[in-house]
Amino acid sequence: MKLKFNSSFFIAATILALAAIWLLSGQFSSDPKKSNSFTGNVEDKTSLPPTKVRVLNSRAFSYKPEIQVTGETQASREIVLRTQIAGKVKQINSKKGVLIAAGKSILQLEKEDYPDIVKEAEARVRQRELEFAAAKKLTKKGFRSETKYAESLANLQQARAMQKKSRQNLINTDILSPFEAIISDYYVEKGDVLKKGDPVAHLIDLEPILIKAFISEKHRLVIKPGATAYGILMNGTKRTGKIRYISPIAEKNTRTFKVEMEIANEDKKFAEGITAELIIPLPSEPAHRISAALFSLASNGELGIKVVDGNDIVDFLPVEILGGSDKEVVVGGLPQTLRVITVGQGFVQSGDKVQTFTEN
Repeated sequence: MKLKFNSSFFIAATILALAAIWLLSGQFSSDPKKSNSFTGNVEDKTSLPPTKVRVLNSRAFSYKPEIQVTGETQASREIVLRTQIAGKVKQINSKKGVLIAAGKSILQLEKEDYPDIVKEAEARVRQRELEFAAAKKLTKKGFRSETKYAESLANLQQARAMQKKSRQNLINTDILSPFEAIISDYYVEKGDVLKKGDPVAHLIDLEPILIKAFISEKHRLVIKPGATAYGILMNGTKRTGKIRYISPIAEKNTRTFKVEMEIANEDKKFAEGITAELIIPLPSEPAHRISAALFSLASNGELGIKVVDGNDIVDFLPVEILGGSDKEVVVGGLPQTLRVITVGQGFVQSGDKVQTFTEN
């Protein structure tokens, strides 16, 4: 059974009410075991009959806690495309906001002199190859020095490098998407003259998409990368994914840790920058359902419940709140079975011998 702890206000109000009673009545001693003693005339309890209390037998159940934090979606990849060469924008091939396949042209620059430069570079390579072949033959027969041979080899290598560069410059007049992405923005228009390195477009990858949130130090200790998690949008769309990253460094102001969940998003229902709930299931643990009205506060402010043992002796047990609703709270840190005092807990303290009767 999933208990979303959205009733924290109710539980907090209950605790504040208990605290107010504590401060106004002064009924708590400095000893948590004696935190419910009365003020006024104190009689020798050994001469009085045991106080009657009603108890409820409670057996622990397997509770599956979960962390639920609010975060926001984030693209798994994003880049700013920049020109590799100078040139004038000839044509924009894709509209802003559309999904573009990997390797598809986003925009084209004017080719201008680049094709001619390639032809000149290729001709120069052919010439250098002939010169190198002749130098090699003459050097082998002893008619040319090794220095001349090395010089012709260097000229050939330089020509080939220029050929490669000129070809790449021609290719770079067509600016392609490096991965399947959505064009979120353009920084240029048709006719703009660009320098090498100028930004032209912003691309984001939403498949998969990330949900980024922050968790406490306590939760960071029990969550590991690869753990199953769930992402939920405001409209109720829910997806299963995996925790891919947990920051090793706490945020300075909040002392919380950044966590990222990765989920499939083929239909692109998860856009970037929108609110999403991140739910991370935790290992099961034994827990009890306790009415919020049964909580007591020790003198040190510790929250707990009053129980009786097998000899009908009262004890105060601290609890850890795990979840709850507006009627009952799920608590941990308790034995497997309990006899919880439901009526009369305000008239007894730890160590008292009581007379019990059990609720049906």
